[in-house]
Amino acid sequence: MKKNLAVYVLYNSRFEMGKDTYSDIYKLLCRDANHPFEDGLDIPVYLRTGDDEKMRNIKSISLDNTDKTFILLLVDDEMYCSDVWKKYLGEVVALEHDNPDKVHIVCVELSKFAFDIGHGLSDKQFIRLKSFSIRDNWEEFQIRLLDNIIRFIIRKELTKLKIFISHSKKDENKIGQKRAIEFRDFIRSKTKLDSFFDASDILDGQDFEKQIKNNATGEQSLLVILNSNTYSEREWCQKEVLLAKSNKIPAIAVSLLDGEVKRSFPYISNIPYIRFKDNWGDVLILMLRTALDQYCQAQYLENLREEMEEPDRSTFKVLPFSPEAYSYVYDELASNIIYPEPPLTKDELDVLKKIAGNNKQFLTPMQLLAQTVNLKGKSIAISVSEAPDSDVLGYGADMIRDLTIELSRHLLIAGANMVYGGDLRRDGYTELFSDMSLQYKNYQGNADHDTFFFRNYFAWPIHLSFTTEIKLQYVHSRVKSVFVACPEEYGGDKGKPIAPINNGNKYIYALSLSKMRRQMEAETNARVILGGRPSGFSGFMPGVIEEFIQSALAGHPIFLLGGFGGAASRIISLLNKEKSVEDVIKEACEEPSYVDFMSFCHDQSIDMGYSKLKEIVANGIDCLNNGLGNEDNDIIFQSTDVIEIVGLIIKGLKNTIGHA
Repeated sequence: MKKNLAVYVLYNSRFEMGKDTYSDIYKLLCRDANHPFEDGLDIPVYLRTGDDEKMRNIKSISLDNTDKTFILLLVDDEMYCSDVWKKYLGEVVALEHDNPDKVHIVCVELSKFAFDIGHGLSDKQFIRLKSFSIRDNWEEFQIRLLDNIIRFIIRKELTKLKIFISHSKKDENKIGQKRAIEFRDFIRSKTKLDSFFDASDILDGQDFEKQIKNNATGEQSLLVILNSNTYSEREWCQKEVLLAKSNKIPAIAVSLLDGEVKRSFPYISNIPYIRFKDNWGDVLILMLRTALDQYCQAQYLENLREEMEEPDRSTFKVLPFSPEAYSYVYDELASNIIYPEPPLTKDELDVLKKIAGNNKQFLTPMQLLAQTVNLKGKSIAISVSEAPDSDVLGYGADMIRDLTIELSRHLLIAGANMVYGGDLRRDGYTELFSDMSLQYKNYQGNADHDTFFFRNYFAWPIHLSFTTEIKLQYVHSRVKSVFVACPEEYGGDKGKPIAPINNGNKYIYALSLSKMRRQMEAETNARVILGGRPSGFSGFMPGVIEEFIQSALAGHPIFLLGGFGGAASRIISLLNKEKSVEDVIKEACEEPSYVDFMSFCHDQSIDMGYSKLKEIVANGIDCLNNGLGNEDNDIIFQSTDVIEIVGLIIKGLKNTIGHA
């Protein structure tokens, strides 16, 4: 299914802040993988980067899988001076020219010559900040970016968004009215948005109530509730909230509460809240981000519903936000509900079902797919590491981390246990896994504290250095540490670590890694592979390739994610007969020490495993045994869309090891 929106960030790889800026934008528009329970926007954010040396084969922007494509061009001095970039920008501008309803380019001025970048881009209004630094002007940049994207997706590029400021004038200290005036003045002086304040904004001679309704419920209207002490008791404040809710107008609330409030209006709920700390910029960013989320989710979920077969299509309705007890003012609640990720907790669902009845279904897109999948007692291994060619392929470390967390979350809900190899602390996963285990334990039958949802395998001699404190960290995170014993071939003191400083030690290290991978595979039911170093690794061959071999020999389902580059993409090239095993060896030999190690193994008649790799890949994609057809495998071979990938993996598991 097509995504309704994708965002591309374009910058010259010599732009010093390019990678950090991309990461910040990814967290803003997609999700922050460090906070997996916060509601991300799920908008795919890709990058296109390079310079005159690296950019010859930069990936083109494809419009095939999205209804709308927003392109953010970061024009700095390096881009301005680059002939290769100017040529590439010609292709980008042609995309917009040929697809004016589907493509929108917005440029950011990060050079005093940015407007002269060419290709007619000087005719566009650039995002112009107080200085040539997005980081130094992050608040203003977010407001401008979100405003541009919202107007693009609602087809109102030439119409200002209107912020309806709902407030009470009856506070003893006049705090509601005072803050409303401040916010109105901030909007009108600091942004390109419009606002609706009070009676002073109502046209002369017009019906008061009608004007309020029109401005609170218009297509470009967004509601900001200034929740002061008297807000909940004011009739018109209540009317404005209910009008916005019944019309699904995006809304947020700003807390101005001070002291005791006897009763709060119960329908100021299920919306984002922010405490006022003289932070109107943060308030506005939250409002715009909430609106963008709701608009995108409404379209995406409706597209998903339309692809359902009858009778399901008729029995499900869409809510573009999480359902809650007060949502029953909506007609949709008479039906089963599809709502955005992430899934509600079991406790929340229990409350809803007490009201709606236990037969009512409340499902996210992934749960909709996974509801007939039962992975209880199954172990799914994820082989993951960042690949060196990530920039060229258009993704960052945030996307890898995001995919790992999202995949783990949905497989946990389906009952699976997750399996990893290596020290997860380096990427900060253990704390995240702890939160996920506690949040979703009820999905696995109210598991007690002795239940582990994650297993992490460690080869000898790595685990010899583990202190009690490290072990405690893993146990607290519900990660079961599996320490694999030293290879029998090692005749030294197995209680003392060795360093891979010579070929003899490297051989023992490689044996130890192979032993760990065999044991892990024996206790695993399926494997997902992405990234991985094609050279500069420890072991007989790239780690994810060795894990691929073990999975294939065991006949387990394998899901190869090639869009993130690295050794996983090399396996796909082998299966598609685009590369040979000799090509893989040649790339590995770019690390000089590996050439020496291969010679050592050859002289000692040591089988490094490449002959077995040849046998396996000769069978093509049949060796994957993953329950997906050629078309679906082609998609996950190339895709970097987190939600699309997770959906296809769940589909494959359903067809292989999962059961209703």
